Amino acid sequence: MTEMTDIVSMTDERAMKRDVAGRIGLAVVTLLATVAAGPLAGQGVPELRIERAEGAVDVRTLDLEMGFAAVRLTLFEELGWAVAEVEGAIAMLGPHGVAISLTIGSPFFTWDDDVLQLADIPYHDAGETLVPVQLLADFLPKRLPELYSFDGPTLTLQAAQPEDWLGTTVVQLRPGAEAPGAGRYEGPRVVVVDAGHGGGDPGALGLRGVPEKSVALGIARAIAHLLEREPDFEVYLTRDDDTFVPIWDRGDLATAWKGDRPGVFISIHANSLPTRPSARGFETYFLAEARNDHERRVSAIENAPLSAGGQAVDPDAEPDLGFILRELKALDHQHWSSMLAEMVQTEMAKFHPGPNRGVKQGVLAVLTNALMPSVLVEVGYLSNEDEGPLLGQPTFQNEAARSIARAVVRFFERYPPGSGTGGPGDGV
Repeated sequence: MTEMTDIVSMTDERAMKRDVAGRIGLAVVTLLATVAAGPLAGQGVPELRIERAEGAVDVRTLDLEMGFAAVRLTLFEELGWAVAEVEGAIAMLGPHGVAISLTIGSPFFTWDDDVLQLADIPYHDAGETLVPVQLLADFLPKRLPELYSFDGPTLTLQAAQPEDWLGTTVVQLRPGAEAPGAGRYEGPRVVVVDAGHGGGDPGALGLRGVPEKSVALGIARAIAHLLEREPDFEVYLTRDDDTFVPIWDRGDLATAWKGDRPGVFISIHANSLPTRPSARGFETYFLAEARNDHERRVSAIENAPLSAGGQAVDPDAEPDLGFILRELKALDHQHWSSMLAEMVQTEMAKFHPGPNRGVKQGVLAVLTNALMPSVLVEVGYLSNEDEGPLLGQPTFQNEAARSIARAVVRFFERYPPGSGTGGPGDGV
């Protein structure tokens, strides 16, 4: 394990996050706000206007089936691009020899040699291939400004065509091939495992005195031990003994360790509800607004550990919280966090005797500073007379760790797209 040294301050990290959000997400947020609340919203399904240099005007209805604005891939062909798709791999050739490669179900794509990220994903619907309108509204105007411009308030794309571009090139993909460049990333994947609570903060206490901090540490260590054997993983623990790490620092540590590489942050906890001792089972949270009383209750409990100065943490009082939530949506971390949470639940269900309580969401302080896909796993209820003692047993902790480790391996087979670890995932 690398020691916790040379960590960028929280202030610097948040400044960095604002810069990233501004550069990557601003155009997306503006466009989605326009679609959702602009002058066209009251007129039914929004429409995209395409104005061509010769004066022709086309109108295309935007697809909102997936909760974001998308256009049919065939629109690019109408604009003169050469397009081919085989088994979910999409290749596009445009003016000046620009080559774009996308993959169904992934926000990552390549523009020539650059790996970029959409806020949403290309997908199939009723035999059609659709891509986020961001590709037209954001990337084309920024990277080909002499040919394309986009007006957000009127949802109008102005498109020109260079005289030397005939748009007749044939693009071919081999059956079973990925989009070119989709699997470029070959470096390490960073996994940061956070054992909840610690030191003077025991967390919840079981009926037989088993503290949440010990359950979390046992599982976190076991996860790290398993994943350290994978050659493509670089694994960190926010704590590897019974010490206290301030809750706001944990995500900052994870973000600094990850740097510009793909990574995940996993925080391990155990639930408790003494007023309802029959409650049992496991659930996994990602960072988003809580939707019901249960999610708000768990969020409040996990946000309550003592800071080093003895003050309770109140994320609602944190001025950057609203920004962080908006930023996560813009950078699509919520989508990936939700996917990781689903994978954790699926793997845990293979051994856990309690019910699968599903994927949840909440404003969890420990996740707010982790600029990466992040989840908080509640491995069971310490307050349940059967499940509580089980959580303290090494056998249970090892099986929980094995399940979470398998979920991480599965996740990195899709994140970044096409760049599976190649490690012995089935052996975890």
